[in-house]
This record gives sequence, C-alpha cells and structure tokens, in this order.
Amino acid sequence: MLVVVLVLVAVGLVIADIAVRASVESQAAAQIEEQLPENVEGDVTVEIGGFSFLAQALTGRLSEVVLDAPELSVNGVPLAAHAVANGVPTDLTKPIETISASISIDQDAVNGIVDIPGDSGLVLGAGDVSYEGTLSIFGFQLGYQVTGVVTADGDRVLVEPRSASLTQGAGNLDIDLDQLLGSLADDPISVCVAQYLPEGATVDSLEITEGRATAVLSADDFVVDEESLRTLGSCG
Repeated sequence: MLVVVLVLVAVGLVIADIAVRASVESQAAAQIEEQLPENVEGDVTVEIGGFSFLAQALTGRLSEVVLDAPELSVNGVPLAAHAVANGVPTDLTKPIETISASISIDQDAVNGIVDIPGDSGLVLGAGDVSYEGTLSIFGFQLGYQVTGVVTADGDRVLVEPRSASLTQGAGNLDIDLDQLLGSLADDPISVCVAQYLPEGATVDSLEITEGRATAVLSADDFVVDEESLRTLGSCG
C-alpha cells in the first residue's frame, strides 16, 4: 500500500511540474514579446530544459532555456532565430550567464541590409558570395564579377572579395586587366550588424549556403529586461 501511495505522489509531482513548467513557458514567451524593440515583430516560443522545473526554481536558476522565433521581422527584414540560454535566473533582473543564438536570413533579406557596389545584389553560394557590375572605360562598358567570402567581425560583417573576372566587353582594349581586376577585389565591404542586435551581442561566426546566411551570436551576463531588449547596439 505504501508503494502505491508513493507512486501516486510521484505521479502527482510530475504532473504538477509539467503544468507549472508549461504555464511559466507561456508567460515567459508573452513577456519577451512585449519587451521586444519597436522595430521587431513576431512570435516567440520558450522551452525550459532540465528534469524538474520545480527543483530548479527552488535554486533560483534554470539550467537551460530555449527560445525559438521562426518568423521574426527586424526593420522589415524577415529572419528566423533560435537561442539557447544557460544559467537563467528566475529573477530576471539578474543576468543570464551565457546566451548562444543563431539567426538565419535568405538572400533577399541579405540584400535588404547589405549595400553592394555594382549592378546586382549579393548572390549567396555554397560557402562563398558573388556580385556583378559594370565599368565604363574609354566609352566601353565592361562587365565584371567579384567572388569572395563573408566573415564575422564582432559588431560587423565583412564581405571580403577574393577574385574578380571580366564577363563581357574587354575586346581589344589596351588596358592592364590584372590591375583592373585587382582593384575590384581590393577592399572589403563592412556591414554594421550591431544595429539589429541587443547591445552586448556579438557575431561569432557565419555560414553561407546557397541562398541563405546563418550567423551565430553570443552574449554573456545579459539581463533580459525591457531596457536591454530595446537597447540596440551600434558600430563605432
């Protein structure tokens, strides 16, 4: 009989734990949505990890909280976001130990925030990027293509040209093609991404696949309150 009672109590605790966890997850998602910056729109879901929510709550800290926002819009730019927070205090006026997040945007969204020289937008390939343009020399129009890579640089993203080639119009022009193409691939293009992120978040890495770019971000000792979420970064 005692065993049955203990089993029933254990089941009751598990059910209570699940119910409380679900309620807190829903409330947390609603609170985060309310505190998003004015230029950010979309739904957020919250999932609390760990075996027992009630046991974690008693310690005042949750081991892991996962946030998903597959259809966010920032300044009109659509993106998908996924974040994992570790060491999350139940008192959200205190900082979260670490946050790691990934943000994924498609090629059209990339071209909405990246200003590329030339006549076309940035084309995302398998690990590289390219763009095309034209030059006018002695009245002749020369078409060119530049290929490069995209790298993370803290609060910025760099588009670094690696090579350039003429695509049309060279003909019999007496010009130094090596010098011309070299000048097209000289300078990296710097894009400030801090303006889209909460202050204190940095871009750690980037992955480029065909038609899509995914950035991995991180932040340490971050307080998830209205002021922090509404204060976006800037590039010096």
